[in-house]
Amino acid sequence: MITIAEELVLLAVEDDGKIAYTAGSPEFAMALVGACLIELNLAGRIDADVDSVKVLSPAPTGIGVLDFVLDKISAGNSKSSRAWVRDLHSHYTELFRLTLRLLLERGILQQTESRFMWALRSRRYPVIDDREQKEAKLRICALLLSDDIPTPHDTVLISLAVEGGLLESFLSRNQIAQLAERIDQIGGLDLIARAVEDAIRDEAELRVSAVMMAVH
Repeated sequence: MITIAEELVLLAVEDDGKIAYTAGSPEFAMALVGACLIELNLAGRIDADVDSVKVLSPAPTGIGVLDFVLDKISAGNSKSSRAWVRDLHSHYTELFRLTLRLLLERGILQQTESRFMWALRSRRYPVIDDREQKEAKLRICALLLSDDIPTPHDTVLISLAVEGGLLESFLSRNQIAQLAERIDQIGGLDLIARAVEDAIRDEAELRVSAVMMAVH
């Protein structure tokens, strides 16, 4: 099945093949790290709680971007999810590159010079594990405009998309404002997604403090 990290990157791919500017932000980078941590948790490689992320198994998952994060955690000291999100977001370029490579290998995207176009014009994923899945933007829009109950996967995806500023890549600010109540209703944050939210706040506070110090 396609990973949350892959779908976050797909949300940043615009219709003309360019990457949305929001994908260059620290917020997106931390959301991408959070997606990897969630996938590793689901795969039984790590156990994350409020105080620490423990490695349960260093065995590779076979997914490059997840194994990159797993190797960093395995080689590091015990830290909270919040601390790992902040520390690992500096590896954003490598995480993004590995995720794009995976999407190319799966046949979901194809690269044309510096652009990444959908391999299937219908904007659908190829059949993976004998399952066909509607692409992330269409699923998110359908969920936000209905009373349907989201899957746990889509709940986390929407939470991270909000934290990473990705809704703005395919919804207008007015639309986001009008859907705010529904977004809050769906986006119930799990532990790691909440750590992403906290890490983003920490980073913002550091930037503000740096500006204030520069005034003196």
